[in-house]
Amino acid sequence: MRNVIFLVFILVLLANPWEMRGQQTHQCSSTSVSQMPTTLSLLFNRVLIYRREGGPRSGLLVGVESNALIIRVGKKDEKLVRTNLAKVIIETEKKTSRNVLYSMLIGTYLHNLIVRRAKNQPKAYRDKMHEGAGTILLGNVLSAGMWGGLGYLASSIFEKDEKVFNFNGSEEIRNAEWDRLRRYVIGEHSPKKVHLSVQAGHVFTRVSSSYKTLMQNAGYGISGYSYLIGEYREEASDFNMLRKLQLTYSFKSEAEIGVALFFIGEPSISGYKYQKYQIWDSSGVEQILDATGYYAIGIYKPFLKRMPKRTAWNMGVGIGLAKVEFNLKAHTETWDPYTEVTTEHNISNTSFSGVVFTELKFHLQDSLVFGLTADYVFVPAANAPNIPEAGIPAQKLRFGNGSIGFTLGLDF
Repeated sequence: MRNVIFLVFILVLLANPWEMRGQQTHQCSSTSVSQMPTTLSLLFNRVLIYRREGGPRSGLLVGVESNALIIRVGKKDEKLVRTNLAKVIIETEKKTSRNVLYSMLIGTYLHNLIVRRAKNQPKAYRDKMHEGAGTILLGNVLSAGMWGGLGYLASSIFEKDEKVFNFNGSEEIRNAEWDRLRRYVIGEHSPKKVHLSVQAGHVFTRVSSSYKTLMQNAGYGISGYSYLIGEYREEASDFNMLRKLQLTYSFKSEAEIGVALFFIGEPSISGYKYQKYQIWDSSGVEQILDATGYYAIGIYKPFLKRMPKRTAWNMGVGIGLAKVEFNLKAHTETWDPYTEVTTEHNISNTSFSGVVFTELKFHLQDSLVFGLTADYVFVPAANAPNIPEAGIPAQKLRFGNGSIGFTLGLDF
């Protein structure tokens, strides 16, 4: 409705230049070079002003000067000096569409993280997708719709439809409040310095893929369940819904520093087989890698000024430590004569680690960020011995791996 009013106002200006010139003689000096017009989203919004001297005043928001707020009362523009302001209330529209988008993306992500996480696997790997891609897509669309509806409902109930500025307290506080009002009226927002994000994506496993090949070459059938090491683990895909958790601070527009947690473990791999003529003789092998990297990171945006508005390409590096827990266990059993052999090898250490990554980010709303990302984590290799009774040879374990996926973040 405000956009329609503004359009009609512009048309009247163009169609009646002499009439408007006549009216200007009755207006205050609102055409001063120091006047800054209000942002279009607030133009002609109703304003209620409580003054220190004189009664309350209401009108339509027009603009602001260095020391005065300008409102339109009837056909005249009036200046209200900042020193006489006690309280300013500006009517606004509820930003329900913004809250709907927030709810859809964040709610759907958290729903998948909680509901579709494979049980007892390393951090947040999604359960095996036995359903088709269409079913998965439909489920997420329905989830997004549900969370979007909840966001709309919450916004309509709890979000205020006015912006309030109070000019009480010390002179320093009043000056800060005036600066906040001025920037709000002209649509000037302070750049957000703090950035919190999560990353999810497909992990290019190395240790798990290597043992899967070794087991298949030794005649094992790869199983969708596992129970040799600890608790039962649900079959997982290679999609980690919490690959990274990152917090950074912008000390320059093109540079950030911060910390990041990388969950670089891989889904467990299990294999089972029976002897050809001895159906009661069996062998089982299971391997699992759980690892977490702790990094201090730096981000540089080399093409910030050349990128489209609300878009950024980040290049990052990090150094830190990686804590690694590796388990390999084999169990063979024969019945005539009965024998049972269990062999287990564990690696538990903390070592130097590094990471490189890149992010292409899109600012969807004031604080909501979505992006595409890729990374590679370096962790020193180690050796695992052979298990001759299970037919598994020795292996050099390259614990580092990479991923490609998406990032979802909030700026503050």
